[in-house]
Amino acid sequence: MDDVIPGPLPSVGLSRKPILILGLGNPLRGDDGVGCQVAEALARQTLPPDVEVMDVGTPGVGLLHLLEGRRRVILVDAAEMGRTPGSVARFRPDEVRLGESAEGFSLHHSGMAEALALAEALRLDLPELVVFGVQPAHIGWDQELSCPVQAAVASVVEAVSQEAGGSPPREQIMAHEKLLIIDDDDDIVLAMRLPLEAAGYQVFRAAASTEGLQKVKEVHPDLILLDVMMDTTTAGIQVCLTLRNPDPASEYATFREVPILMITAIHATTPLRFAPDHEYLPVDAFIEKPIEPDALLARVREQLAKKPA
Repeated sequence: MDDVIPGPLPSVGLSRKPILILGLGNPLRGDDGVGCQVAEALARQTLPPDVEVMDVGTPGVGLLHLLEGRRRVILVDAAEMGRTPGSVARFRPDEVRLGESAEGFSLHHSGMAEALALAEALRLDLPELVVFGVQPAHIGWDQELSCPVQAAVASVVEAVSQEAGGSPPREQIMAHEKLLIIDDDDDIVLAMRLPLEAAGYQVFRAAASTEGLQKVKEVHPDLILLDVMMDTTTAGIQVCLTLRNPDPASEYATFREVPILMITAIHATTPLRFAPDHEYLPVDAFIEKPIEPDALLARVREQLAKKPA
């Protein structure tokens, strides 16, 4: 995690809740944003009244200001641990090391390590601290988490919630299905991603047909939302035919039964009408553009409910 210029710190009132959960990282730097995404997910959950959640980005030594007056603080950040990407570890502040250290958990000069080192040097009285680290796969200029780190978010949310003494709503615990959106339109993807993630689903994205087929093998999605026109005018149809290839030797044979929802504006913009067709258009249902969140969620739940247990 390279240093970036931090934005303004969150305003803090005179009355502070004794337990604080902090999501750290830069959401524009790929897996470095995992702490921010965990904090956003926790903010949507029911936590005890004495728990506060903040997505603070990269506060640097300003982190010490956020710790003032707290009894207990739980921090979530990407951590270089030499483990498989997406691995999660709970550790103590004295195990945090700077990025150049060969021992302990490296936080790549994120500011947490420096802040804690400064607090130790100044002999500051710190609250009880717990750190949840997630092993990144890639840190670079990217607004998306890698597949293994995205897949770990739900388990980190649950672990941090339990650490804070909270109980996530049952629907948040159960809705861990993985959804893959294959679409090259950023606005359409955002319109789908927001309500789906708010409902507790893990959402992954690919922007082209070849990338989408690769992501299918990486993510093992429970459901695919697929655009028709991407890198070619029939890219989505070709993806369907590839995934539903009846040849038992197909490299995608494992995914033949994964439900496919096709995203289209054809019905709304032309008099043409299409329906799922086993031979020519092997999808399970259509989602019409523009995307209506309630209709999207209903259709996703409908298809997931049809999957074999």
